[in-house]
Amino acid sequence: MTLVNTPATSAASTDAPTSYEDFLDVLAGLRLTSSRIDIDLDRGQVTLDGRDAGLSAKEHDLLAHLAANADRAVTRAELFASVWAQADLGADSRTVDAHVRRLRKKLAAAPDLISTVRGEGYRFNSTPAVRVRLTRPVALAA
Repeated sequence: MTLVNTPATSAASTDAPTSYEDFLDVLAGLRLTSSRIDIDLDRGQVTLDGRDAGLSAKEHDLLAHLAANADRAVTRAELFASVWAQADLGADSRTVDAHVRRLRKKLAAAPDLISTVRGEGYRFNSTPAVRVRLTRPVALAA
């Protein structure tokens, strides 16, 4: 579940301290919504409204890299180096574009999830309707 704040009116002046009543008003404006798309990068699962999205392994790898770098433009060269590292593809290959197109089609429930950044690459856009779970690697010092 995701908490979404949808205030009916504009917030009070930033100079005035927030009162307990203001806090209660904010709480009253919160509503619970379930995630339409759930991306669990650790388990390799992507679900749409509770059903498996049916992504191929390469589509999952692509989505994982984009989601791990959410809200920033990821270049085609970076995707070649990370997702297609073992493939012998030339810089003029359109495989990234084809995979992004298929991924967008499978994730049509969120049409603005992956956007094209002209001249830069692709960007995964964070939204409340999408939940991404990723455990960051942790290094322990001895």
